[in-house]
Amino acid sequence: MDAKLTELIIRLETRTRQLLLQYSKSQDEKKELLLRLKERDAEILSLKQKNEELQEQYTHLKMAKYIDMADNDVKDLRGRIRKMVRDVDRCISMLKVE
Repeated sequence: MDAKLTELIIRLETRTRQLLLQYSKSQDEKKELLLRLKERDAEILSLKQKNEELQEQYTHLKMAKYIDMADNDVKDLRGRIRKMVRDVDRCISMLKVE
């Protein structure tokens, strides 16, 4: 009976040590995972800020392109009006000659 009890105690101690080692490993893994989680959160925050900056730049570029297109349209329109005026002047001068 005494040998069985001693064997049982030894197995209990062994199992307890194993559980403590597993617990220690789990705690280390938890710390590592928490650290990685914090790093990912920081990376996500950084990427969100970068995304906002890029969205703002994109909006500015769209506005600049629109303004540039409007300027080109005005220049094109002025050119067409000048051509029409020259054509009308040419027609008037042709009518005067006749």
